[in-house]
Amino acid sequence: MRTGLIVLGIAALLVACAAPPKAPEGPKLTAEQTDPGPFPEDYELRIISWLRMNSPDPDAVRVVSIQPPQPVALDAAAPDVGLEKGEAVWESIVYTQSTGSAAPPALRRFHFKDGVIRAVTTK
Repeated sequence: MRTGLIVLGIAALLVACAAPPKAPEGPKLTAEQTDPGPFPEDYELRIISWLRMNSPDPDAVRVVSIQPPQPVALDAAAPDVGLEKGEAVWESIVYTQSTGSAAPPALRRFHFKDGVIRAVTTK
């Protein structure tokens, strides 16, 4: 009797493990959303211009590094700029520091779509 219960328990575990749960499907992306567009050739100029225009003291911003853009899929949607989760964009990681501060460099992710900065995140 005890052997029968053990066999039945093992069989139940095997059946439960046999079919993995389905992952929830994300939003259906259009062909335009799966293409990040052309490589932003002037990405450095655009990023530096954005930093200067969006800083309270543009002369205090020091760019530590700008990485060349890489194609990525967005981790989260940015509905305010019309970007969906999973949409393809060019991402450039930028480190900046204030010249009058001892704080460590700040990280920003610049997301380009069709050659234009569409979103900037700080995580």
